[in-house]
Amino acid sequence: MKFARFQADSQTYYGVLEDDRVRVITGPPYQEFRETRQLFPLAQVHLLAPVTPPKILAIGLNYGSHLGDRPAPKRPEVFLKATSSVIGPQEAIVLPRDAGRVDEEAELVVVIRRRCRNIGPESALDAVLGYTCGGDISARDWQRDDLQWWRAKSCDTFAPLGPFIDTELDGADATVIARVNRQEVQRGHTRDLLFNVPAIVSSISRVITLEPGDVIYTGTPGATAPLQPGDILEIEIPGIGVLRNPVRAEPDSGP
Repeated sequence: MKFARFQADSQTYYGVLEDDRVRVITGPPYQEFRETRQLFPLAQVHLLAPVTPPKILAIGLNYGSHLGDRPAPKRPEVFLKATSSVIGPQEAIVLPRDAGRVDEEAELVVVIRRRCRNIGPESALDAVLGYTCGGDISARDWQRDDLQWWRAKSCDTFAPLGPFIDTELDGADATVIARVNRQEVQRGHTRDLLFNVPAIVSSISRVITLEPGDVIYTGTPGATAPLQPGDILEIEIPGIGVLRNPVRAEPDSGP
């Protein structure tokens, strides 16, 4: 199944994708729900981020191709992103005026379906609802110079998500692609993850209780590309879809 969160008729709904239509369901897909008779043409709805996560966790340095000359981590290296950084399809990534270089990072994102604590890797996929596309937008100068990554990773708009949650995708067999202005800048495959999805979910759950709707960014492959105002960032994972976001400069606040 593919789940969506969207606006139509001035209301916000969750739905199940049915070809070129979306059927309204009675609640988030990580809770009990029922399908209704209400249908909307997909072309006539405004897609939102498919989940409003209680927590956003992200894994750093999880592809060998992204390490450069850095040593491989011995365990999943987790950091947090603010939930206020989430945006959905077609929403603008806003570049702070004094951030310096800001890069895209295309990632497979895990969506948690049930509460779990201290779950083993052999059972970890039972806690996964599905997967979506995500961008871990990163202000490189702040990431390098600040003691913590709070602003480098958590600025407003720095966590695009969408367009759908796919429940049938194999997280161990997914291609992650990024394009800037239609030019491919990243391509990787989840078979090259240093720590796979079960290992990530299990490792996090030993320390933090995972809740329904939490999301985990699993890491980015290869070299990342800088973003400039006027760019269009596309993150694609075949089977899920294309997450497309324009890039804007932060408006001048005046003197």
